[in-house]
Amino acid sequence: MQALLSQLLRDSDSNTLWIADENSKALLNGGLGFAGLLISNRWDIAQAAEAHGIRSHFGDFDLATMQATYSRIVYPVSKEKAAVHHVINRAADLLQEGGELFLLGEKSSGIKTYAQKAAQCFGCGKQLKKHGNDYLSISSLQAQSEHHSLDDSDYTQLRQLDTVGGLYSKPGLFGWNKIDTGSAILACHFADYLPNTPLNDLPADELRVVDLGCGYGYLSCRLAEIAGNPVQLSIRATDNNPAAMLACQKNFELREIEGRVIPGDAGSEIESGSADLVICNPPFHQGFQVEGDLTDRFLTQAARILRTRGTALFVVNEFIPLGKKAQGLFQQVDMLNKEKGFCVYRLTK
Repeated sequence: MQALLSQLLRDSDSNTLWIADENSKALLNGGLGFAGLLISNRWDIAQAAEAHGIRSHFGDFDLATMQATYSRIVYPVSKEKAAVHHVINRAADLLQEGGELFLLGEKSSGIKTYAQKAAQCFGCGKQLKKHGNDYLSISSLQAQSEHHSLDDSDYTQLRQLDTVGGLYSKPGLFGWNKIDTGSAILACHFADYLPNTPLNDLPADELRVVDLGCGYGYLSCRLAEIAGNPVQLSIRATDNNPAAMLACQKNFELREIEGRVIPGDAGSEIESGSADLVICNPPFHQGFQVEGDLTDRFLTQAARILRTRGTALFVVNEFIPLGKKAQGLFQQVDMLNKEKGFCVYRLTK
């Protein structure tokens, strides 16, 4: 899909909107020339675009806030159906009369179904072309046709869910409507690493915490719940995804947690040596592609962020050799638990 996407973008003018997902990073790093505007729900993608001289906007596919109209919108479809439906719905508002929406994807992405839905939404005929293993859908906006909105599960709205313990979450966030099994297992170990234990050389009322890849904030909220009084937590949560940041900040307010939510790539924007405790359930995949060095990046950042004698608590799928990866970055690496296909590690700086 990279070759097809690259050709489309190179042939586009400044009146083109590129909705860029996690699979677009390789093109940017390869020096792609693009004259239009890039919008992404990945902080690192938006930053990479700016570094290569491409205008960019970082947001939760917040297309309703955009004032301009476009002759072309290019979108490699996301993994989540609600996100794709949301983009198709909003694209109809952003395109000029006769403007075109280009959807790209492999067969397994659901591209054939999305092509049909986009045509119905736009009131035009379905156009779907095969390019090798990839497909390109082209939908042209018909001004005189009635536009039919798709069900996007109220994509833009935060909602409070019983399935995540009464916390707020939303579509556009991986695992948005459930408690991750690994995170729940990790949280069971938090009580052992709070002040008043011999493992922490800390005042009883202070703990500086960083939640790497925070998602909607489950780990931070569980830590705060377990800590209670008199422990004073100062939490900085960070994520690459704006949906996660919105939900996490809302949950900090809900639980009256002293915390800040910061955009960043695996904790890239957190100060070195500034944390007593790092908590992390790193993603091991992004979109349809496995990003092999993702766990390594989280480990490297955790080692940088921790103060001397600080502790990091990680949970990963059991097939990820985190113990081996952590060697050389941490003074001590201990596996605390292996359960339900997950491993919990304590890493000491």
